[in-house]
Amino acid sequence: MMGYWGWGAGPWFGMWIIPVLVLGLILWMIFRGGHGVSHCGDRNSRQESAREALDRRYANGEISREDYQRMKQEIKS
Repeated sequence: MMGYWGWGAGPWFGMWIIPVLVLGLILWMIFRGGHGVSHCGDRNSRQESAREALDRRYANGEISREDYQRMKQEIKS
């Protein structure tokens, strides 16, 4: 017998492995941004700029022409 922390500790010796793996998986998912499964091209994608978002909202009819013009001026400032 190798002692309390040795291989002779019995069936409880490896019980810490599963919680450590689960904790590692949770931390990995948190720090990678919580995104789902990565697809091809995700690493090359970029976040939409403020002007692109404004243009998209105007094109979709979410904002009026007056709001679009005002917001566009605010972005330039």
